[in-house]
Amino acid sequence: MPISYSIEPTNYCNLQCPECPSGLGTLTRPLGLLKQDDFKKLVDEIKDTAFYIQLFFQGEPYINKNLPEMIRYAQSKNIYISISTNGHFINEKNVNFVLDNAPDKLIFSVDGLDEESYQKYRVGGSFKQADEGLRSLIKRKKERMLKKPFVEFQFIVMKQNEHQIEEVKKYCKEAGVDKIVFKTMQISSYENALKFLPSNKKYRRYTLENHSFKIKKEIKNHCFALWRTSVITWDGRVVPCCFDKDAVNEIEILNGKSFSNVWSSNEYSNFRNKILSSRKSVPMCTNCTEGLKVNIFEIEQ
Repeated sequence: MPISYSIEPTNYCNLQCPECPSGLGTLTRPLGLLKQDDFKKLVDEIKDTAFYIQLFFQGEPYINKNLPEMIRYAQSKNIYISISTNGHFINEKNVNFVLDNAPDKLIFSVDGLDEESYQKYRVGGSFKQADEGLRSLIKRKKERMLKKPFVEFQFIVMKQNEHQIEEVKKYCKEAGVDKIVFKTMQISSYENALKFLPSNKKYRRYTLENHSFKIKKEIKNHCFALWRTSVITWDGRVVPCCFDKDAVNEIEILNGKSFSNVWSSNEYSNFRNKILSSRKSVPMCTNCTEGLKVNIFEIEQ
């Protein structure tokens, strides 16, 4: 059984980020919300072997109103919970409730320190709103002398914000985050590569040539993720990894089935063997950074 999971509370999102199929509305799979009972049933099955759940995949997790109860239930089974948010659903009015139901780690994805740079990618969002949510949470967490959540500030380096890296370090120190993670950007088209990839090539995971793009390093026929983790969508679709955003390589739909049976099924084994034989034969794997360094660097505050 896997030691970690990504479980999707919802694939709805309030933003329209250009490289996110959820925000753009290009997902072909249905939109919906994970049911609390389905989540509890899954946790009850995996609790003896799992120690880490990323309670996010596509979409904004805090759109699901049952998220606080899901967090509490998984933590009651001694499972570490992390959530990634754009911060727009955390504010001065509800911050105490968020902290009362805090995940172990909360990742704030903020890709710009002013409205111009922020909104070029976080379309439909507001840096002011994200900033206020982050600061409200950290301030109240300190006032209440709470240990959770561990607050991670994630910054994807792009053409419009690469000049802000040093400013981000100062901002995060002043705001009081626990960790900063600078990440290279994943892109899905040559047009977006030209639009968003930073000028400084050390902040890219791709090379550009002949009107195309490819991962800098050679992709080898292995993938540790297929034996370590699994992704489950809001409606129970089991997919191999987080790069399969549209569940193209769906293994099976749980729909009352035991996850352990799916994990050890012929379908899962066949997919693993396919990767070991020819990883490049799976389209999503040609744009995957498994085994490669995608973070520029991380800073513990």
